[in-house]
Amino acid sequence: MSETSAEQRRLNLMIALSATRHRLTREQIRDRVEGYDAVPAGATAQERQRADASFQRMFERDKDELRRMGIPLRTITDPTHQNDLGYRIDGDMAMPELDLSLQDAAVLALAVEYWSGRSMAADARQGYAKLISSVAHGQGPRLPYGGMSTTVGVEATATLSEAITERQSVRFEYASASSDTRVRTVQPWTIVMRAGLEYLVGWDVDAEDSRVFRLGRILGTVRLVGEPEAFERPATVSLGSLADEAEVSTAVVAVRPEAGHAVRRRGRPAGARDGWELFEVDYRHADVLRSEVLSMNGAARIVSPESLATSVIEHARAALEVARG
Repeated sequence: MSETSAEQRRLNLMIALSATRHRLTREQIRDRVEGYDAVPAGATAQERQRADASFQRMFERDKDELRRMGIPLRTITDPTHQNDLGYRIDGDMAMPELDLSLQDAAVLALAVEYWSGRSMAADARQGYAKLISSVAHGQGPRLPYGGMSTTVGVEATATLSEAITERQSVRFEYASASSDTRVRTVQPWTIVMRAGLEYLVGWDVDAEDSRVFRLGRILGTVRLVGEPEAFERPATVSLGSLADEAEVSTAVVAVRPEAGHAVRRRGRPAGARDGWELFEVDYRHADVLRSEVLSMNGAARIVSPESLATSVIEHARAALEVARG
């Protein structure tokens, strides 16, 4: 089986269909486009049939994905043999000239840092170097989550991203905050980020309901299970407790001088106390704010509400106990 990723294969297909003057049949596409497996030499009739069916499914997915992206892929019928179909992409598919600001470049740099694992690091750095070469030099902006990487590991995140694209179920061990650790089988819909933490939103097959999973609580390897295109994503994905329309609450957060820059930027000064600077911070998700405060390693604490302050202390003690073994 080819090791070419789905994204690279679709790019190869797009280039091939854009470069042809007439059209390419499915057989020609299979022979010329890297990423599609050829029928192995000496294959039996049954093996050939399976390989043909696999190619047909893969090509149909790629064709639909290119059209979904707005690429003008045409189906061309041979005027003599009506059943002889071919394909071509009309129009110039070259990328327009990019006019990147320093803010754009900073966000791209953050993305490169995020994908700093083995599987994507080289491609990310190379792509960034090409894009950034035309950006004027200057003082770049500070970003609140600079230097962080995916909390579950880049390999697992890449597997989840592939599963979302291919509409394929995944299975992983999950340490829930409210129940015992157990294996979950999920139809993944999307990944969202809140306050620097990533969450997977999808359909929990065993619970028969939509669920939100924090990626940092996924243990071990994320495995693909079942066949691609095994489910349909809903037109509108409900983010549950992560939704932006969730009720807004206000916390008073104390931070040490020269610390907590993200809190300072979005908070409102609320005085000072015992060497701490106080800020009123609006939040929708207590779980996210708690994780943000804990990530500052003692340079921030919750003053109110009391329930959130207690939750932060309990989680810090639990983490300390784990560290002590």
